[in-house]
Formats: sequence, C-alpha cells, structure tokens
Amino acid sequence: MIGQFVAGLSVVSLGSLAAPSPRTDIVLAHYNEDVAWVRQYIGRQNVDVRIYSKAEQLLELEGATVLPLANFGRESHTYLHHIVHNYDNLADWTVFSQACSPSWGYLIGDSGNGHLNDKVSFDDYVRPFPNGRDSFFVMNAASQFPRATQLNRLGIIVQGFPDEGPEMCPKLGAEGWTKWWFLPDHPHLKRGDMLDFYDKYVAASHRLAERKPLILAFAQGGRFAVSRARIHARPKTYYARMLVVLSKEVNPQEGFWMEAVWWDVFHPEALQSKTPLCEYPVLGEHVTRGPYADTGILNAIRAQLRGGRW
Repeated sequence: MIGQFVAGLSVVSLGSLAAPSPRTDIVLAHYNEDVAWVRQYIGRQNVDVRIYSKAEQLLELEGATVLPLANFGRESHTYLHHIVHNYDNLADWTVFSQACSPSWGYLIGDSGNGHLNDKVSFDDYVRPFPNGRDSFFVMNAASQFPRATQLNRLGIIVQGFPDEGPEMCPKLGAEGWTKWWFLPDHPHLKRGDMLDFYDKYVAASHRLAERKPLILAFAQGGRFAVSRARIHARPKTYYARMLVVLSKEVNPQEGFWMEAVWWDVFHPEALQSKTPLCEYPVLGEHVTRGPYADTGILNAIRAQLRGGRW
C-alpha cells in the first residue's frame, strides 16, 4: 500500500514538473491587408495572434488581439513597439511578419508579395525552436553597402529547386543566388548613409572606426522568428532608442534599412560585419539593372532547371 502510494505520488510529481509547451506570439504589422489567412492560427494551442493595425478604420478579427497603432516607421516600428511594450512579458517564441498573406515569391513593386522562399511555409516560422535553434531566418536577399547593390535567393524568384528549403542560406552556396543587380532609385539609397546607421545603432563600438563595404543578408519582407532569450540579447533601452528613430515619419529611410539588419540586431555576438552569414557570388564592377531587367537571367535559370542543372 505504502509502496503503491509513493509510486503514484512520484508519477504525479514528475508530471507536474514537466516543462510546459513554448508559448508563441504571431505579431503582424497591418495597414490595409486582408488578414483572413491568419484565422487558421487563432485558437491553436499555445499560439496567440497579435495584430498591430495602422489602418484608418479599426480592424476587427475575432479571437485575435487587435491593437491600433500610429502610422509611423513601417513594419519595423511595429516590431520595435511590440518588443519595448512587452519586453518583460515576451512569449517564448515570437513570429514577426507583415500582414499580407504569406505565399511564395517576390516581385519588385508588388505590395501583395508573399515573400516566402520556395519550399518554406508560414508554419516553419510558427514552430518554436526548430532543431534547437533560438531564431528562424530564411535569408532570401542580400545587399552590399554603401553601393546598395543587391541579389536575391533563387528560391524566391523561381520555384522547383531540389536543394531549396527552410535553411537560412542557400544549400548551393554562391550558386543559389541571382546575379548582383542595382537600381538607382532603390529604397536603400533614398537619403542618408546606411553604414552610418549600422555603425551607430547596430554594431556600436565594433565598427565606429571602419568604413569597409558591408554585405548584409536579410529576410525580404521582414519576416522572421526569434526566442525571448534572443530578443533579450539586447537591453530594453536599446530597442526603445531605435523606436524613437522609427517614430518620426510614415516612411523613414531607417525603416527600409531596418529590414536588412534584423539578424544583427538580435545576434550582437554574430554581426555580419564580422563574419558573413552566407556564401555569395563575387561582386564585380558590372552588375545588372534590376533582377528582372535582363530576361536572360530568368530564362537561364529555367533552362538549367529543365536540364537538371539543380
């Protein structure tokens, strides 16, 4: 009797000590997008949906927490607002995303871009701590500063690569990207100096005496997921300072630059100014004018796919 009671008590005690499942927040930066797609996550166990809406009329979505927000600073302002106002009560895992429906592909100038890489789903972001990692980034673009030349991951331009998937960088290394391209009216070049911004607000003392060119890999569209501990790699005052910078204009220059620096913001010990994240094609003096300006680029990619190059 006593043995049975003790054994039963042990089982109950061990069960009560089991670690709870991680809590996930989906944080959406909304303006005028249709958010019907997010209903599939409302009510899911251990998942909360928070929509910060900058729309002129208050958005309503049953089951989601909808919070009105002044229209400043693009999606980066929204993300920073959430971090600053929830710093001491962050979820175990937070997904940050624009509110447009997540779907494959990217086309310059299309506000309906879904920004998903080939063979990547939004569930890949919602799933906490994949393979033990404390952040989830799929880098599908990279820019070199101060020139603001850019390239894109092939998996966001063309579908069908057998080696594509939810990895941070292309499995094909330097061959997993488009050619370097340039647009004189690219948002990264509107005004100001990206390197000054990076040195002051991201790298701090690590680059203050340097002016070396810098390649930053980033998630096109500003979608990524990070753990609470990863956010806490920087103090609350750090995010509050950046929020002030993003709170002055509807479309500040810093809002476009922020898209390119989120990895470095959350990984101060692994700055891209110190160590490149991915392998890139060699950047020469001659680049194409935009990723689609030379139709031969896409035609060559499709031909290589048909021919079994990848």
